[in-house]
Amino acid sequence: MLHKNFSDFLSDKFPLFTPKKYLSKRWISLAVIQLFSYSFLMIIPEVATAQPSRKSFRICSRDLLSVGLSESEVANACGAALKPRDLSKCVTRIYDSTTKELPAEEILFNCQRVRRVDELGNCVRKINKAVKDTSNESAVLENCRLSLLPESFSSCVIGLSSNVGLSTEELLTTCLNPNQEISEVDSE
Repeated sequence: MLHKNFSDFLSDKFPLFTPKKYLSKRWISLAVIQLFSYSFLMIIPEVATAQPSRKSFRICSRDLLSVGLSESEVANACGAALKPRDLSKCVTRIYDSTTKELPAEEILFNCQRVRRVDELGNCVRKINKAVKDTSNESAVLENCRLSLLPESFSSCVIGLSSNVGLSTEELLTTCLNPNQEISEVDSE
């Protein structure tokens, strides 16, 4: 028994299957609309769906005031943040992991200008904890901010510091620009 097309074959094998019913213009347009709306929802960024609450702003302002920032700086920083809790977490992590010679204003400035706010605080905290040289805290903060992937950057610095005899400055430069020759690092 040779079937003319696939729909005849399916209707013979599966009597409840009637493809003509589902191939009408109405069903096709409905399917297209659903696919389009689903794909549209997939491209909406996370920022648009996760809106900060009053609690987020309260926590942000409390944390930033606790590190010694002025009320106007705190209001401006928390008010402009897309994720206020992440901003305050970044500032407090860095502030708590440094020797207090790094001003809170500089920490806030760097936390406001990084793409991955949560990773910046972790990067600085991990490097400062692993590397005992506290004279480079400003350089650690700046290099973590400049890195596109701060978590990976901190892993590079910490991993290399255990086996390679380079200074902290050289490790920071090498991990930030891995293709740069060591002789170029020495000349700077």
